[in-house]
Amino acid sequence: MKQEKGKRLPRFLLEHCNSEGQVLDLTDDLMHYASRVLRIRDGEALRVWNGQGGEFQATVQYLSKKLAQVHIGDRLAVHDTELRRTVHVLQALPEGDKMDWILEKCTELGVAGFHPVQAQRSVVKLEGERASKRQVHWERVVLSASLQSERGTLPMVEPVRPLRDALEQISRNWPDAQVLWFTPHTEMRLTAWAQATRPEGPLIICVGPEGGWTPEETLLATESGAVPLRFSQRVLRTETFAMACVAQLTALLSLEPN
Repeated sequence: MKQEKGKRLPRFLLEHCNSEGQVLDLTDDLMHYASRVLRIRDGEALRVWNGQGGEFQATVQYLSKKLAQVHIGDRLAVHDTELRRTVHVLQALPEGDKMDWILEKCTELGVAGFHPVQAQRSVVKLEGERASKRQVHWERVVLSASLQSERGTLPMVEPVRPLRDALEQISRNWPDAQVLWFTPHTEMRLTAWAQATRPEGPLIICVGPEGGWTPEETLLATESGAVPLRFSQRVLRTETFAMACVAQLTALLSLEPN
């Protein structure tokens, strides 16, 4: 079936897609979305993305109530949509559904990973099964935003951790990262720091909860090597902060791909 002129092909995530000629099954969720929501039928064209920069033309080869298969065709030449520097957000758990908003918008802006932390002043407390279920939900939010914004790489969402554990994990996995700790109790502005240092390596943006970081948390972060910075003279909401910071760093350090 031919694609309608000017219509963008629907895009699906299949992480095991890595070469032309594969025949892959759609998961139950994808099968339902393809057949019931998009009304895709046998022979229709779509795009398959593996979440790691690979994207392929594909065709629905078989579709029934219990099984859907796609045939992987030519690898597509895609524009580079990833920032020139790896940027992560360490976000203290906010109230309500604010985390969904943060994940969605920061994914659209190019953030590569998210580290939810249980801060001392976080109103929300997540642990055990409740934390696991929330992580699954957040991963779906990030996937949806990645598909919509044509991301080349699927951002990761780490499990909820205490701040100390999250900082230690970042230090192990990204030893050359610059951890940016935002607090109103410092004079160094982000703009001045970025222009003076021109940092290399990954950037980790640390955003506190509605009540801010405690002095003990700030001491823990700075003793682990984090750079204390002030974003602005204004007070931003926690759900606004990460987005504004990512956008400003992208402009200051020319992180947008060509």
